[in-house]
Amino acid sequence: MDPKTFPVSVWYGANRARAPMFWEIQGEDHKRIRADFQSIRSSGFNTVRLWYDWLTAEKRPDQWDFSGIITLLELSHQAGLKSVIQVYSDSAPNWVESEYPDSLFMDRSGLVIRNQASPGYCTDHPKVREHVGDFYYRLAEVATRFPSFLGWDVWSEPHIVEWSWIDYMKEPWFCFCRHSQNRFRAWLQNRYECDLDHLNRNWYRTYRYWEEVQPPGYISLSTFRDVVDWIHFNTEKIAEDLAWKVDHVKKADPDHVVSSHAAISSVYGMPGIGYGASDDWLLARQVDVWGTSLYPKHTGPWMPLKPHQICVALDATASSCRSAAKPFWVGELQTGDGVTGMRFGESVTAEDVDRWAWRCVSRGATGLHYYAWYPMSCGYEISGFGLCEPDGSVNDRVWSAGNVGRIVSENEDLFMKAKPAQADVAILYNIEAHGSLAGLRVSAATQIRKDMFGFYRVLMELGIPVEFVHLDDIAEGMLAQYRFLYMPSSYVLTERHARRIQEFVARGGTVMADFRVGWMNDQGELSLKIPGMGLDRVFGCYEDDTVDNRDKKIISSHLYGPIPAHEHLSTFIVTDGKSLAEYNGRPVIVKNQYEEGAAYMIGTQIGCVLEEENHSGIRRFLSSAVEDAGIVPYCRSFIRSPEGSDAPYEVRINISDERRIVFVFNDSSEPLTLGLEIPFPLSDFEPVWKNLKTGEERLVQCINGVAKMDLLIEQNETGVYALGKPHYDKEGRV
Repeated sequence: MDPKTFPVSVWYGANRARAPMFWEIQGEDHKRIRADFQSIRSSGFNTVRLWYDWLTAEKRPDQWDFSGIITLLELSHQAGLKSVIQVYSDSAPNWVESEYPDSLFMDRSGLVIRNQASPGYCTDHPKVREHVGDFYYRLAEVATRFPSFLGWDVWSEPHIVEWSWIDYMKEPWFCFCRHSQNRFRAWLQNRYECDLDHLNRNWYRTYRYWEEVQPPGYISLSTFRDVVDWIHFNTEKIAEDLAWKVDHVKKADPDHVVSSHAAISSVYGMPGIGYGASDDWLLARQVDVWGTSLYPKHTGPWMPLKPHQICVALDATASSCRSAAKPFWVGELQTGDGVTGMRFGESVTAEDVDRWAWRCVSRGATGLHYYAWYPMSCGYEISGFGLCEPDGSVNDRVWSAGNVGRIVSENEDLFMKAKPAQADVAILYNIEAHGSLAGLRVSAATQIRKDMFGFYRVLMELGIPVEFVHLDDIAEGMLAQYRFLYMPSSYVLTERHARRIQEFVARGGTVMADFRVGWMNDQGELSLKIPGMGLDRVFGCYEDDTVDNRDKKIISSHLYGPIPAHEHLSTFIVTDGKSLAEYNGRPVIVKNQYEEGAAYMIGTQIGCVLEEENHSGIRRFLSSAVEDAGIVPYCRSFIRSPEGSDAPYEVRINISDERRIVFVFNDSSEPLTLGLEIPFPLSDFEPVWKNLKTGEERLVQCINGVAKMDLLIEQNETGVYALGKPHYDKEGRV
């Protein structure tokens, strides 16, 4: 189901409740809620995002109470606001433990989690599953009565265990309760076609019966095929559970859109291990709309996110939606300062709230859900993440977010139809490589993430759109729509994936890969050569040696100057390729012309170097490789003033039939005058350039299908413009 509305909402809890908590609404509370909804509506929002949890709905077994959500749906409807409901089944009533004591989440060590409202109970338990399914169904019966109701989000940031920090457990894996173990055994029987001998060979075990099979709880020296299976099981389990929640809602409400959203794009993390992260591409197939949370000024060592890091998260999420032919929403968008315990993020400004929203829309988002109206009133995030003041009064961030809503509502048809320009460049999301890190005893996907960031940063600064492509997409032949593929840290490949990559290059594509491509297959078995699976022929070389880079080795290149290696360094024996850079006379970067295309093999994580120091030589190397592949920006832009400035900015174009939306982001602290040249093939008229924020319009010059103009953009400003066919009044004026 494709939504017809572009919601711009803010999360709202009555009586300043923070999600997923729901405070009882009494008679005197109605006045405050009405005032809040009026403030939200008058600020510019068209939708309010409500929530309801299982704990509130079923305080006693089979005694249901939906009065609170009914009140909020009624009052939001009266205020002229559409509504979306966020559903929480992981905020759960305590009677469940008494009724079903074997429903507690269990860690690999055998320790269990006693529910403290969260994280709830394991839905692999059949009775828990029955109650949770009933909760979703009954809630859907209630909400569908309201004409202003827009849709659902049935699972916020899907994980196996959520909203809890289990500090007494050391590096937990979930869930090891007997019901989850039984589900895992059933999954294994399907995976191995009930052939226990096959599993024993793969895992190096001697199980006699399926009932003896135990999930892996640690990494052993011999093999990590068991861990690979555990990761695949959990990744698929989360997708199956999402589909189950969607199904229970749709049984009662087949007419409204059903969504879900990740904590951050899965390209940032490791799937299926620990608390149970997910695969965006798999989850996007289960819902009508998929999305992500985005908190660029949260707390922690990665914060605040730089513009290119924000855009990696957005473009990756958009790519997962595009793969599944689904729309893209931002389920949570930061509005207030990050607070987690005694850690405090950088202050969020009105300019941030505006810029982050338009960055989302420029990547194709057709729904924005700001988190949250009130600051967190209690708990670990107390005082954080609020849009308005604690007393409900508005501020400049409220007006900034509301102004986004006003502009979207006034131009809803344009924003719903316009899509980002097609990308010629793709970055591979190699989920098998991300998962293999667990077997290699690596605790986070930091290096792969940095590798992606560095490459993406260069392309973003060149004005070249980038998409992300999943391994499954490659297997299905989706590489044909691209001209350049970057493969960061692709340690794991199968012969099928390798064959698709070989075909891509043979037909004229360009592939660039770094560090141990195809080191192993998806079962953790060593390749005979690296690059593996026959890709040594495509890259024209194979690995000679790999060492840790403890002494900061420098690669020499007569074209690009000295280049620092990252944490590891591989050298190659060249067969058909040409060495572009060496260390001690041994090739480190090799280019090979393979049939109609080109392949670059790089013996270090070159994107990581770029991310850490934005090295000029590597930038020239990547720019040259992209240019040699015939890839140019969709829109040409340059700084006219200040002359010689290299200030960071970005221009993005979304395209509909007769109009273009132009987003201009000045990420610098100085005003910039930009020259823009935008393809506009409808050349039988002079197009109109309209500032969607101010309403100002002017005709622009269009020569040979290219609209040309100069634009002044102030420091830290975001411009949003429409380029299209002029409309004339009765006197013939534009």
